[in-house]
Amino acid sequence: MSNIVEFPTADRPITEGEVDKLHSEAFRDLEGTVCDLDRMGEIANDLIMNCAAREDSYHNLELATFAVWQLAKMLKEFRANYNARWHGEKRGAS
Repeated sequence: MSNIVEFPTADRPITEGEVDKLHSEAFRDLEGTVCDLDRMGEIANDLIMNCAAREDSYHNLELATFAVWQLAKMLKEFRANYNARWHGEKRGAS
């Protein structure tokens, strides 16, 4: 028994322009996520700087810890989504 799956071939050659269009759409779809990551980085940085300035602020330290944790989580999701889009496994803005 063979485990090889044969996929149908394209009925015509795919042009470089079509590939470029798909790539440009994929990068445009990432704009919202990139902006969210940038904003979370700003928030995390501001909170860390506030904590450094005022050592007695436990609440700010909690917020900063959450912001850094959330940023790390968002970056991992971003990388996974980017890789999925690159390999054609995912499309769209989410």
